[in-house]
Amino acid sequence: MFSVVMEFTTDGSGDATVNVGLSNLPRLLYAVEWKVGTAATGVDAVLSATNTESAVDQTLLTLTNADANAWYYPRTLEDDQAGAALLTRGYLVVNGDLKLVVSSGGASKTGMAVIYLAE
Repeated sequence: MFSVVMEFTTDGSGDATVNVGLSNLPRLLYAVEWKVGTAATGVDAVLSATNTESAVDQTLLTLTNADANAWYYPRTLEDDQAGAALLTRGYLVVNGDLKLVVSSGGASKTGMAVIYLAE
């Protein structure tokens, strides 16, 4: 397992985008540690995988009003062989780069997300 630190500083509109290039080797998303830092109350964030081999971006985690430091363990519903959703959950596969988009964070504010991935 390894971690990727995605630090952000918002612009004058309270927005920020951070991209981290990863090789296109598939990895499993284990956890996300959100550290709000100085971001304003009501900050929102979306973590996604971009530049995937299939050219289809994948939303990994959406945070709304993420006003406190927290740990998140994103999972997805598993499917059976016919494509029907099961009641069990599995890890998300990350096969591309990581992108963090922050909005409503306040002008010139900082924070970070630490992404924990398994190889």
